[in-house]
Amino acid sequence: MEILAPGTAKSSVWNDYLRADYATWPVGQECEVHSHQDAAEVFVFLAGQCEFTVEGETVVVGAGSTVYVGPDEKHKLKAVGDRPLEMFLAVMPNHQPTHTFYAPDGTPIYRNRPSPRSENRE
Repeated sequence: MEILAPGTAKSSVWNDYLRADYATWPVGQECEVHSHQDAAEVFVFLAGQCEFTVEGETVVVGAGSTVYVGPDEKHKLKAVGDRPLEMFLAVMPNHQPTHTFYAPDGTPIYRNRPSPRSENRE
């Protein structure tokens, strides 16, 4: 058993089955459009609001909402509203490449997010 809690030394898990962690984004923070090759992602929103775009459809979700993004679906998040966005997210399974981004012409660009263990060693 692993118990995770935001803002603690154990706020994430990273193994071959999944990578998951808590995140807090200030209002205005956003990520690039990306997808996860052969992996699904689940977001649980704890506070604030998120402008969430999946395959070109945009909705605003808030605390208490959960969003499922299927494998290979292009998605983007942006923290909106008047308070920071707090969420828990998980990608399953966890494998490389961890992310697929897209050039302006649509060409896929593969990148790997380092594990929290490798981030702590640097």
